[in-house]
Order: sequence, then C-alpha cells, then structure tokens
Amino acid sequence: MKKNQILLVVLLFIGCAFNSFAQNDLKFEINKVLPFISIQENKLAKINTLTDLDKRYPSSWVKEYISVEISVCKNGTEIKALGNSEVLNQEQKELIRLADRSSDIAVSVKYLPENTLKNNTVKQYDFKVAIMPEKNAVYSEGEEQLIQYLQKNCMVNIEAGSFTGYDLTAIKFTITEQGNITDIQASMPSKDTKIDKMLVTAISKMPKWKPAEFSNGLKIKQSFVLTIGNMDNCMVNLLNIRPIE
Repeated sequence: MKKNQILLVVLLFIGCAFNSFAQNDLKFEINKVLPFISIQENKLAKINTLTDLDKRYPSSWVKEYISVEISVCKNGTEIKALGNSEVLNQEQKELIRLADRSSDIAVSVKYLPENTLKNNTVKQYDFKVAIMPEKNAVYSEGEEQLIQYLQKNCMVNIEAGSFTGYDLTAIKFTITEQGNITDIQASMPSKDTKIDKMLVTAISKMPKWKPAEFSNGLKIKQSFVLTIGNMDNCMVNLLNIRPIE
C-alpha cells in the first residue's frame, strides 16, 4: 500500500512538472508587416496583367474595360500610362519597371460591370501596390542570436500560465533607414500590462538591425511584429504579417 502511495506521488509530481513546462513553452515569432497589397521588387519586370499586380484583383466583375490607368513616380515626377485591358501594354509595363522604389504603383480601372442590368453604368476600381525591397531588414547579429535575445530578455520573464487558450500578444516596431528601432507599441495587448511593458522595453534595448534595402542601394523603413502565444487567434489576420524571407 505504501509503495502505491509513493508511486502516486511520483506520478503527480511528473504530471505537474509537465504541465508547468507546457504552460511556459510559449511560441513566439517575428514577422514582417506588409501593406494590404504589395509586390517584391524582383517581380516588377515580370508584370503583365492587373492580376500580376494584385492576385485578388476582381477581374470577374468586368464585362468591358473603358480604361486602365497606371500611375507611378519616376525620378520624383508622377507619370501615367493608359491602356484598355487587364493585359498591360508595353508602356505600362515599362513604367512599372522604372518606378521609384519608395513610392506606390497606383491603378485606376474604369469598366462596365458584369451584370444583367438594363442600364449598365461605368464603375471605377482603384488600388495601390507597395513595392517591397529586395533585402529585408535583419538583426545585425544573425537570426539565431535574435532568437536567443528574445528568449533571454522576453520569454524567461513570462510566468507559466500567463497565456492560455487562444491568448496572443503582438508588439509592433519599425526598423529605420539607419537600422534603429522605433515606434514600438502593443498593437494587440496581452491580459497583463506588465508583460506588454516588459516586451516593449526588451525590444527598445535590442542592438541595431541592418535596414531594408532596394537593389539600387536605397534604404527604407520596415515594420515587424513580435507575437507571443497562440497564432490560431482569429485576430492574427489584422496584423498583416508574413514570415521574414
């Protein structure tokens, strides 16, 4: 009987230890924050259609194109090129290829919608496409060192049980053209303001990063989000994030 009691205590201890580890074994990630519509710089030369610019472009809405206007900044001056189809003409494609990397590609489509209305009126659909740099901002000391920094300065300071179920916190920050860290904020606060404050402080004390850079050497700001907790949280989509490539 006594042996059974000892065995039960041992099993309970093992069970408690496992639960404590599971609660404290939080998942964390750092992802890029992307504009609603964006395209990588190295894909600009391959753009042939509006769908190439935006995969979600609703071509099924269109019965007939009236005009398709592409507008970009080239050497600081706005330039436009007109077409009349989802398939871009050579002038439009060349304009996209030579666009200033720090500005958006603006698209304005005038069309007759695909419907059964007797009086079909011209509609307009506008969208902008951000050009993403060839090189993302990166932690100067390397990805492995970034993980170690976050584990040492963030994760070990979070008590077991602080995150349960679908709990998730997200801290957004921006890497400037000089590699400095700025605009740190809890875009998705946790249940504990002390945790959020600790995370903001840890991020603010990170060493400098290497800034994002286009192929022509132009450096640009880039935003990231540190997430801790359950990435199946339904609010994740609001963060507009994508893994660092």
